[in-house]
Amino acid sequence: MFNRLRLLPTVMLCAALLLALKLADIASGGAAISPAQASASKAIEEEAPEAETDHDKTAADSESGGRTEGDAVVSVEPAMSEEEAAAPISKSEMTVLESLSERRKELATRAEALDTRERLLAAAEKRVEDRIAELKEIEARINARIGEQDAENEARLAGLVAMYETMKPKDAARIFERLDMGVLLDVVKRMQPRKMAAVMAAMDPVTAQDL
Repeated sequence: MFNRLRLLPTVMLCAALLLALKLADIASGGAAISPAQASASKAIEEEAPEAETDHDKTAADSESGGRTEGDAVVSVEPAMSEEEAAAPISKSEMTVLESLSERRKELATRAEALDTRERLLAAAEKRVEDRIAELKEIEARINARIGEQDAENEARLAGLVAMYETMKPKDAARIFERLDMGVLLDVVKRMQPRKMAAVMAAMDPVTAQDL
């Protein structure tokens, strides 16, 4: 910048000399160029490259400054993006976020209710399984008891049959006529046919017919 200011008076002086020489040439009717005009032209030509060099340097500095400023702008862009990211949420976005929050709460409540219901069902199923196991155990005890009673009844009937078979047919016939038909049938089924035939021959004909 200072070089340009220093060269500016010289350039202006040379231009004034050239203008004066040009006017003198015109006045003289196109005479040959004087040595002073030639020296002035040479001085202008020598000063012109320096001016161009200073101009190029100034342009380069301007371009460098422009690039630096551009870099600074680029470096500022992330800060602007962060500011935009930190901008306040709009009303519509806030409504959507609140709706999503309510939906999440509703889903969490439903999930908790389903978990509670599943636990209750599991507990009820456990109670049913325990009750079924208990009933099966009771059934097994009942069947065992029935089997014991059947064995006892069978042993008692076997004793009665042995006793009636050793009795006289007439004595046995009188007892059979007074027995309950169900008991009588159980006894008759277990007696030997030959001995039973003799007892039936001595029984009342009506009772023997029913039997």
